[in-house]
Amino acid sequence: MRSPREMNVIEIDITNACIHSCSNCTRFCGHHKKPFFMSFEDFKKAIDSLDDFNGMVGIIGGEPTLHPELEKFIDYVRERRVKKVRKIARGPISDMQTNIIATVDKAAANVLFLSSLSRGYYKYFEVINDTFARQLLNDHKNEVMHQALLMSRKELGISDEEWIEKRNACWIQNSWSATITPKGAFFCEVAGALDMLFDGPGGWKVEPGWIDRKPEDFTDQLHWCEMCSACLDVPKRLSSDEIDDITPGMAQKLQEIGSPKLSKGRCVIRDPNEFDKYKDATYVTGTEFMDVADNQRMSMDNKNLMPDHIDYEEGIIDGNNYTDWIAYGGVNDKNVFEKFVLGYIWNPGCLYIIDNNVYLFNANARAVRGKLDNIPNKDKIIEMYDEDKIIYVSSDDPYLCVLGGDTQNQYKHHNRKGKRLLIFGAGEVGRLAVKLLIKNKISDFDIAVSDTGKNEDEIFGNKVRALDEFIERKDGYVVLIAGKPFNHCEMTKVVSDKGFKNYRYMMQSEF
Repeated sequence: MRSPREMNVIEIDITNACIHSCSNCTRFCGHHKKPFFMSFEDFKKAIDSLDDFNGMVGIIGGEPTLHPELEKFIDYVRERRVKKVRKIARGPISDMQTNIIATVDKAAANVLFLSSLSRGYYKYFEVINDTFARQLLNDHKNEVMHQALLMSRKELGISDEEWIEKRNACWIQNSWSATITPKGAFFCEVAGALDMLFDGPGGWKVEPGWIDRKPEDFTDQLHWCEMCSACLDVPKRLSSDEIDDITPGMAQKLQEIGSPKLSKGRCVIRDPNEFDKYKDATYVTGTEFMDVADNQRMSMDNKNLMPDHIDYEEGIIDGNNYTDWIAYGGVNDKNVFEKFVLGYIWNPGCLYIIDNNVYLFNANARAVRGKLDNIPNKDKIIEMYDEDKIIYVSSDDPYLCVLGGDTQNQYKHHNRKGKRLLIFGAGEVGRLAVKLLIKNKISDFDIAVSDTGKNEDEIFGNKVRALDEFIERKDGYVVLIAGKPFNHCEMTKVVSDKGFKNYRYMMQSEF
């Protein structure tokens, strides 16, 4: 077992409400007659208690986007642990799966958000991606296998000696997370969830220093391990089956608390005498169970993050009755425009200027929320947004956006300060980048194009040169990383290792 101080992640369970009731869920969603929602005061105490924790602090449920105060919670996380707005997922995004893989592979940040990619994620898309550079997203429509958790070791005939050895090697406690719930802090996330489910005595007081407890200090919480089978070789099943595997004694405990999932017949009661017939090796690490189906975390038919509705306006915007996206300006063919827009994921917190003509923005963006009375023209709209959330998009290739806080005006600002633009990446994205910059009349900017090695190609008159040729003058360049999202991590490392400090992302930046 590990002290919480030694863990990579400590989670804060803000609710156990969920849109799913996955098989063998670590939060036992579906068994609660009434979900909990952590108060803001308890959440602040939780965050503050982890001020000196250098690992990741995760926000989790259930489904955290169901919490009615989530935006307030996330603002507090950013204030305490991030300090600045992240520039993540400013789209347009065509493949959320690519985004998820890129996020999972990214070097650890100090905050983590876990979600099922429900419609609630869409509601909080802006604030989530302003804050969390690392997100674990999973809509549970995949091949993930969840191990049975409610098969008690005594019913299975596990001796005390064998039990202590297996318990101390539990993959959840040793490679994943301690947790904080409204009832206190726990050495293990499942112990915290069991305490909530069975109305236990609660955990340790949430205060600075609680994470320094050692395994010898866990005695008052180890009784929860007696109910949990995570460390045992018990059955696994698809999470999407939404069925739990339990032993008869655990079935009795669930009946006593009036478990809705049990009463609906969503549990399989296993015969302990047949334990040897259905043994399945337990997991070893916290990521092992995720490495399935090529890490497919989001099904292709999940439309929860796509725009729901578009209102079209050309004159004065007068009123705050809009519910989703607004297209302001002349749209020649609404059918063509909607086919284009509805095919991508857009960040509701950004203003998208499409082909330098149509302004696409969301009525729920923080910049305009409740402020859409008597908006006379495009100039007024653009004034309402921070410059780093104004994104220029070409409908010829919607992936090609200038992101990461840079618009045309910002590039011109760099140019006035003597900065040169260095595009890193001479492939398809690099070519499109140069094309867009020329199209948007930034061709007077001193553009250079580079790649990892020498290249005899020219891109619109710009000879491709090795990145090493620019190192001596590295402080004079703004580097645009032009590559597919799944290459961003590797490309960023190359640029950073060469000593370039001022860099931005081309295309759909996912970080």
